[in-house]
Amino acid sequence: MKLTERITAAWRAAFGKPVAQRDPYAATYGTGGSHGFAGATVGRLTAGLASWSGSINADLDGSLVILRARSRNLAANNEHGKRFLSLVAGNVVGRAHPKLQVRALRDQANPNKPTTLDKPANDAIEAHWERWGRSCDITGRHQDLSHLLRTVMKAVARDGEALIRRVQNKSLAYGTALQLLEADRLDESLNLRLTNGNTVRQGVEIDSAGRAVAYYIRTAHPGEAYQTVPNQVERVPAGEMIHLFLAERPEQVRGVPWMHAVILRAAQLHEFEESAVIAARIGASKIAALEHAEDAPDAIDQMADAKVGGIRQMSIQAGEMFDLPPGTKLSSWNPEYPHANFESFLKSCLRGLAAGLDVADHNLTGDMTGVNYSSARIAELSERETWMILQDWLIASLVRPVYREWLAYSLLSGAITFDVSGKALPAERFEKFFNASRFQGRRWTWVDPAKEADANEKQLANQLTSRTRLAAEQGEEFDDILDELKAEAEAIKAAGLAPVEKPVLPTAPVVPPADPALGKAMALLLARAAEPTPVQTPAQAHTTVHVALDAEHLRDAAARVHDTLAEQGRELAAQIREDIQNMPIVIPAPVVNVEAPQVTVHNQVEAGPVTLEATIQPADVTVTLPPRRSTTTVTKDERGEINGSETLERDM
Repeated sequence: MKLTERITAAWRAAFGKPVAQRDPYAATYGTGGSHGFAGATVGRLTAGLASWSGSINADLDGSLVILRARSRNLAANNEHGKRFLSLVAGNVVGRAHPKLQVRALRDQANPNKPTTLDKPANDAIEAHWERWGRSCDITGRHQDLSHLLRTVMKAVARDGEALIRRVQNKSLAYGTALQLLEADRLDESLNLRLTNGNTVRQGVEIDSAGRAVAYYIRTAHPGEAYQTVPNQVERVPAGEMIHLFLAERPEQVRGVPWMHAVILRAAQLHEFEESAVIAARIGASKIAALEHAEDAPDAIDQMADAKVGGIRQMSIQAGEMFDLPPGTKLSSWNPEYPHANFESFLKSCLRGLAAGLDVADHNLTGDMTGVNYSSARIAELSERETWMILQDWLIASLVRPVYREWLAYSLLSGAITFDVSGKALPAERFEKFFNASRFQGRRWTWVDPAKEADANEKQLANQLTSRTRLAAEQGEEFDDILDELKAEAEAIKAAGLAPVEKPVLPTAPVVPPADPALGKAMALLLARAAEPTPVQTPAQAHTTVHVALDAEHLRDAAARVHDTLAEQGRELAAQIREDIQNMPIVIPAPVVNVEAPQVTVHNQVEAGPVTLEATIQPADVTVTLPPRRSTTTVTKDERGEINGSETLERDM
């Protein structure tokens, strides 16, 4: 008996209770009892599930390099991986980079006066930011800021992270520029504890609070084949480096490739598709063999073209016919592939792949089969919400910090000037300009823009939104739209062209109503609306009030009354037709007499709009049909053939 067993037996004999012992298995993996969570059960059926989890950094220690390599291979050699990167870059960044919108207010000496936008200063900052964006890359490899940001987003999605180094130099136009570095330059193998209490974890130096204070950057890419100098590690302060990655867990110091969850599925699916293509190619080929009996004459040598490995082979020309030797027959092999379930199985796998990438399957595959406007809108709304979250993350993590540094350097150096006067903006107004700046990411159009335009118009009419907000949702600024409209109007006027008037929408002609009384009332109102407004004299002021009637309003009101009457008539006729169709006997079309509705027109004329009220009493319709009996008489000729018939209907 072991020592622990003897101690336990002695304790149980003395006190009746076992000695408390630590169960290393339970402490590490848990017991998974029936009273707990079913997902934590440890047993035969759950042997393949994970029962232990380390930190995110520990998980990445041995996996980051492999994940990055496989993700890059997927993006380079898999059509769906390449498509995913295009979706990320196109939806998060788009054709243009996030648009800067500065809305700083003028400094008002008098607080009682209304504040207005400092438009000259705002326009100057926006214009100079666009100029800097065309040369923001220190290497010159990227055309502008938009191209640079698209490259950054592809790197983050493919490699899990991106490195952007800030470069400050007085020789630069605005004092600052950017340099993109591959994630491999950050030494992931460097893990140590420094004497100052900081810790280096996978090339990132962090302090006791977990903040990154420095990055250990290799002087060259570790996979570079031609290195002129030995690859060394340089400590770069965190203020000079932007380490961009989307953290999935707390205390995470390195990024994880976004395609990590679908690497295995995508690779296996790609191999399955290649095998299916090869099988289909073989199936399209007609393979045949000649079988002959043992006692058949050996005449195949005469037909064979050659021997390969001792096996006779022969080729057949198109349309060729020949006789087979006695005792020989032709055996062909026609594999049927791909089978009927290939497409459904492939679509099911692609849906799982799209779910792992958090995109709509029709956007990932380009297959619009079975997609309509409603289903596409639902999928796009959910997906675009994800894209906008990533836009906000990119702006907060990269664009806005870069803009803050650029604005500070530009104001201090006097690089931001007014286009007219050439005067530099004051550097002491940095906080005001920066706090009044915001970035608007790209927005999307819909499959049916007319429906969206109608919805926006209704929201404006009901005061549920504003033109400024609608313009911002489209990635535009309402002030810029007003400036463009003003410039267009001035250009049209300067060219001597007719001013652009509001288009008059065609209206449906007003059909006189069936009721003569209503027609007379409407005619009277329209005639009074067309009359000129008499001039009121002081002598008439106490007895007579003349008001100019709104003819357009009256026409609209009359049209609404007519439409209401016509709609009631159509509903009544439809109900009568339905009742007649449901009758079991054939009857002539009934004559329906509808009494003229009583219309009361109250015309109250005041100083303002004209109100037209119409009270319409629905008419009662009663249809009474007596029971009918049909008698058909058939006449025949001398040969007994039917030559005519006569049907007589009468009341029963």
